Amino acid sequence: MKMAFIGAPVLFIAYGIVRWMDGVDGEYGPGLAWTVGHLLFLTGFLLFAVVLIAMHQMVSRPRVIASIALLVALVGVLAFIRVIVIDLLVGFRASDHDTMSEVGDTYDRWPGDLSVYDSLYSVGPIFFLVGLLTLTIFLVRLHRMPIWSPVVLALGFAAIIASLSLMPLGGAFLLAALFPLQGSSRIFQPL
Repeated sequence: MKMAFIGAPVLFIAYGIVRWMDGVDGEYGPGLAWTVGHLLFLTGFLLFAVVLIAMHQMVSRPRVIASIALLVALVGVLAFIRVIVIDLLVGFRASDHDTMSEVGDTYDRWPGDLSVYDSLYSVGPIFFLVGLLTLTIFLVRLHRMPIWSPVVLALGFAAIIASLSLMPLGGAFLLAALFPLQGSSRIFQPL
């Protein structure tokens, strides 16, 4: 499980690189690069769920606030997973880039016609960032992470938010911020 602290951000870096390759022709998707990139991104988020749970288990106090941070971050992860799965479905169904929008409209409200999904799409990244950053700050206070980790983590998100083309840089920042946890001997052990 310790490798999730390295694997999750490395998969973000890999997604960013594959995304660069996909965009060489000026368009993204559909095709092999679109599918491979999104599968890497999906796996990265699944590993981030593991990272979040492990970080939560390392926090002894304030446990309630840490649990709320975990829940908020996991809602953010689920929002991202929903978007990635829809992108994969659209990529499988569309024959070319122009038809991706048409096909995407059929999945836009999946798995139901609720406006809550539009809200989750907007706040999902914020939930993920706030939850992960909160857990990181708790671990800094417990001397489990260096004091610079929250700053580097925020820089990683800032790069990704600025442009998806900066995903490899953002992933590198996330890797640097989380790397100190991969050596922790107490991951997934009772406190």
